Amino acid sequence: RIPHPTAPRQFLLRKASSLMTGGTGGSGSSSGAPAPKLSRRRQRFDAALALESVDKKVLSELAWSGVSEGLSRSEIWQLLLGYRPLTRGRRAEALQKKREEYQHLRQSLYDASPALAPDGETNGSGSAAEAGGVDGEGALLKQIRKDLPRTQLRIGADSPAGKLVDNQQFQGLMERVLFVWAVRQPASGYVQGLNDVLLPLIVVGLMDASGRPVEQLDAGVLSQIGEERFAEIEADCYWCLTKILSEIFDHYTHGQPGIQRMVQRLKEIIRRIDVPLSAHLEEQHIDLMGTAFRWITCLMVRELPMVCCIRLWDTLIAESAQAAGQRIGALASDCGSAGFEALLVYFCACFTAYFSARLQAMDFEAMTFFLQQMPTDGFAEGEVEVLLGEAYVLKCLFQQAPRHLDSSCNEASR
Repeated sequence: RIPHPTAPRQFLLRKASSLMTGGTGGSGSSSGAPAPKLSRRRQRFDAALALESVDKKVLSELAWSGVSEGLSRSEIWQLLLGYRPLTRGRRAEALQKKREEYQHLRQSLYDASPALAPDGETNGSGSAAEAGGVDGEGALLKQIRKDLPRTQLRIGADSPAGKLVDNQQFQGLMERVLFVWAVRQPASGYVQGLNDVLLPLIVVGLMDASGRPVEQLDAGVLSQIGEERFAEIEADCYWCLTKILSEIFDHYTHGQPGIQRMVQRLKEIIRRIDVPLSAHLEEQHIDLMGTAFRWITCLMVRELPMVCCIRLWDTLIAESAQAAGQRIGALASDCGSAGFEALLVYFCACFTAYFSARLQAMDFEAMTFFLQQMPTDGFAEGEVEVLLGEAYVLKCLFQQAPRHLDSSCNEASR
């Protein structure tokens, strides 16, 4: 018997714990799962990946609970995103073709852009959205270069990885990918926060190429892997970014209807799962729009340590892959991506409710500051997995209440 969607959070915690009992491979930090279970999961991953044609459904079900340590996470993400062919015999040729295609795009759109001339950065006054012509491309490049130094790789204070994003070669990769993507997408152009969305893809690519966990990445990794491999990572990141953003494209177009839809749904979910918190937010006149806007635009990259963000993305990518090509009601067909929208909004609701007791003890000023800088430095994969389990249970519960989903989508579209 399915409980009512307003079931207390204690029920969700029990269900979430049960859901994640199978253990996860994780991103290199402690998972707490017994070694035999990890070994069995790894064997299942190996068996799935060894097939001549990978079963995407099986792989997505495995990746939902985290990619096992020792596997190539970038390859698994690429398979699930539909960039890397599932058939083994087609992969090498297809990857070479897509990488060459990106190199052509880079040469024709970025290397040959008038914006890269010595005065290109200050030539003209077009907006970044007008990524066409000298003025538009100059403004676009200027905005990207303004945002890149703000990119933060959240990791422990003692880790050299935090300074990796300041490396000129690393920023050059980000600049080229974002510039090419924006020029090819005039309906949206470049939007602040896309640099954050790109970051996990690069980090995972470097982790796989170097064999190092994220905590041990440093500038030396870039020279270790060599120029050719670095160019391949750049091309792969471009196509994977394109795949992800294609699922949530209306988050970045004029008026950002996708984000408006998600924020409306987030407020409704919080109202249903945590009435006291919802009432306190309303009483203190706290509008979640500003905070949730950043969470959703950046896909939680700014809010979580990178290890936790990578673990979250394992599930979001797997969730989208499971729903790809299927119609599962309004949730998938009318309300956007199954992973990076439908499941993510429930994760954001559970993330907010995680701090419910502390938020309810705060006034307007304290809450405003707290929501802008959520204290997640101490988060580990375990916390993310509990929140993912809660989010999944909530999503399943509310699928039994289609009026809720319909009203959320309809209200956001008015």
